[in-house]
Amino acid sequence: CTNCPQAAASADPDGDGQNNLAEFLSGTDPTNSASALRVSSAVRQGNDVLITWTTAGAHTNAVQATAGDGSSGYATNFTDIGSLIIITGDGDATTNYTDAGGATNSPSRYYRVRLVP
Repeated sequence: CTNCPQAAASADPDGDGQNNLAEFLSGTDPTNSASALRVSSAVRQGNDVLITWTTAGAHTNAVQATAGDGSSGYATNFTDIGSLIIITGDGDATTNYTDAGGATNSPSRYYRVRLVP
């Protein structure tokens, strides 16, 4: 349907936390809860942090980070920490980025992945 409530831009019919507009822009499937642009893990590996996320092919992503305060708070000035990541192919994809030295940021570091227009 195109005029029903679950087709609205702000609706989230698959319950994955991403509304239809966000899924349209990121190329993910708004009817599949496993299909969404989201970070799935950030794992320390020695002094580095491996960030893994799900996304869609034929899009470009950028990993961003900001400093935390050690009490679960964080600054809102996220900045890109690496080169743009071009996702090839089509359909859902899982990819990752290693933040070299990311585990040495004290007291904490927060990550997000943004869709590059």
